[in-house]
Amino acid sequence: MTRKKYDPLWEIVGEKSPLQGQEPDVDSICPHCNVRVHLGLGARAGARYACGLCGGVSQVVAEADGLRLEAVPAET
Repeated sequence: MTRKKYDPLWEIVGEKSPLQGQEPDVDSICPHCNVRVHLGLGARAGARYACGLCGGVSQVVAEADGLRLEAVPAET
């Protein structure tokens, strides 16, 4: 019996389907460190995210051209 070659970019439970490139990217720039942050399709206005690089907390704001992140002031 021959084994199928495992391709991590295509294999999902025995079916060939691409893992990337099927959904549009929802990205924004972190207002703290200016790194591109992937928000995902589930991003909604008012949601808060912490940057994986700097840890800065930002809130999603809806604009006419899409979503952007706005810095949340630190609580004192």
